[in-house]
Amino acid sequence: SNGSSDRRPKMLDKIRHQSPMPERRNYSKEKEDERRDCKVRNYSPQAFKFFMEQHVENVLKSYKQRLFRRMQLEKEMSKIGLSAEAQCQMRKMLSQKESNYIRLKRAKMDKSMFTKIKPIGVGAFGEVTLVKKIDTSHLYAMKTLRKADVLKRNQVAHVKAERDILAEADNEWVVKLYYSFQDKDNLYFVMDYIPGGDLMSLLIKLGIFEENLARFYIAELTCAVESVHKMGFIHRDIKPDNILIDRDGHIKLTDFGLCTGFRWTHNSKYYQRNDHGRQDSMDPVDGEWGAMGECRCYQLKPLERRRRREHQRCLAHSLVGTPNYIAPEVLQRTGYTQLCDWWSVGVILYEMLVGSPPFLAPTPAETQLKVINWESTLHVPDAANLSPESKDLILQLCSGQDTRLGKDANEVQNHPFLKGIDFDKGLRNQVAPYIPRIEYPTDTSNFDPIDPDKLRNSGSSDSNKSDSELLDNGKTFHGFFEFTFRRFFDDGYTSKINLDDNDNQGPVYV
Repeated sequence: SNGSSDRRPKMLDKIRHQSPMPERRNYSKEKEDERRDCKVRNYSPQAFKFFMEQHVENVLKSYKQRLFRRMQLEKEMSKIGLSAEAQCQMRKMLSQKESNYIRLKRAKMDKSMFTKIKPIGVGAFGEVTLVKKIDTSHLYAMKTLRKADVLKRNQVAHVKAERDILAEADNEWVVKLYYSFQDKDNLYFVMDYIPGGDLMSLLIKLGIFEENLARFYIAELTCAVESVHKMGFIHRDIKPDNILIDRDGHIKLTDFGLCTGFRWTHNSKYYQRNDHGRQDSMDPVDGEWGAMGECRCYQLKPLERRRRREHQRCLAHSLVGTPNYIAPEVLQRTGYTQLCDWWSVGVILYEMLVGSPPFLAPTPAETQLKVINWESTLHVPDAANLSPESKDLILQLCSGQDTRLGKDANEVQNHPFLKGIDFDKGLRNQVAPYIPRIEYPTDTSNFDPIDPDKLRNSGSSDSNKSDSELLDNGKTFHGFFEFTFRRFFDDGYTSKINLDDNDNQGPVYV
């Protein structure tokens, strides 16, 4: 016993740590403060509250989406009668896929992951470019928005709304968003590349549509509008420029910059940096609607105007666009519902069949006035030779909210003008009356040529303003939190069974 007691102190003296403790560097007080400044960002309590509310909301969304994907897998496996062993294997594959995406959504994305091929669009707040993802060689359309411009024009809420609807949309009528991310200066949306151009380009090319072609596009547009409304959103800016045509001749909606879902994150007041200059997207910015120069194309005859490509784009590319397609209740802010989108459908039908919008005027301000006074300014010319059914649909869509057609999509789809359209079989399964010509995968010939002078030079002196623009009294602006998004891809586990794409490609938020 004495021997064992002699050995006990030696056991306690055992060295447990072989690695020496790292030496702590002694910095001066100034240097230590500088190091802390590099790691600690100066956010306001409002910014922290804003971040946490969005973060918790998105964590809950991610959880619900995982549950939904699991339920969909169980539903499909039960439908096709997989064996117990096969079902177990599929559950493991889904679990592995979910784990992979939890890791993927932590990975930082940047524009260096894509190769630019050609610009295909330019607007007031950014450009759209055809790009190729380097690791997969997949083609996408990348929309780039400059943060300083978004902030200057108080468009943060609308950018957030656009990101939300594109992330949540997973149907055949809306352009699919695959990634969204940001860097110091810009916001990026990486979406489906739709090579057939937009409806405005086709209007320019054809001048006036035959009724059968107009009927087809209006039928598809009713389905597209319905899909947006079912998600709880209102587009508010449906116009030919925002209707894309895919390689098979079917349409997809894009550009949800004025879309709203009436969510708190879509309300501009949550992004205000002071008490001045609060402004809705429908406001003319800096007097633009009244101060814009007159459109020289207004005095031309309708068919001559239609041949003038610059006339069709000059207002669409302006800072605030044109109120030609916006419902009067939206312009007047008298309270609006999803009915405002059906007004836009009526205006588009008019333009297809007549050759020009019904409220065309030299300036956007005058157009707005004509829209507001639609009861006295809306006329369907006899010279257009419209059928009674098409004229009636236009007048029922472009009417007061109380009498407007569109309490639901079925009301519009059951109108006599759309008689003969088989909505039950699925319009996208039918052959479109117009198929765009596409020679090769990167063909952009269906889009208007881009004026090089309009393209933003990212290396210009203006880019240096972003840091100061993004600061509010020395604090980093908080409006772009929780912007990053990565879609949950179908990368294998459903390839062995017949799952519907719409059922399993749910979004993943980060």
